[in-house]
Amino acid sequence: MVNPALWLELIAWTKAAFEAIKAGGDATEIYQKYRRDKATIQESERVSVRFSTYSDEEIEATLRRFHGCRERFIQQGGGADRSRCICSVLNELAEGNGGTLPPIDNFQEIYNQLGCSRTR
Repeated sequence: MVNPALWLELIAWTKAAFEAIKAGGDATEIYQKYRRDKATIQESERVSVRFSTYSDEEIEATLRRFHGCRERFIQQGGGADRSRCICSVLNELAEGNGGTLPPIDNFQEIYNQLGCSRTR
């Protein structure tokens, strides 16, 4: 079982990055909001049990990818690149779940709204 704190980090960053793309704002501030959000915390606890096929190392690697996206956002600022980066991270989660995006929080809605597609 993955530590719920790691899932919380991943869920909060996913939501923050998406919100920063769609509505603007500081992704770090938005992330802090989701880190304290009761529903997001509960979801991280649920998925830590539900998706036991993921390891801590896999979630940590996914978080590193998100942090890489964030660094590129800061340096480049481009919206299309931001979306592609988030989509690539979500596609990796899908690959780790047998080819389908796991039902975590609003990941599927984020995936759809960003126009992500499976390209591998």
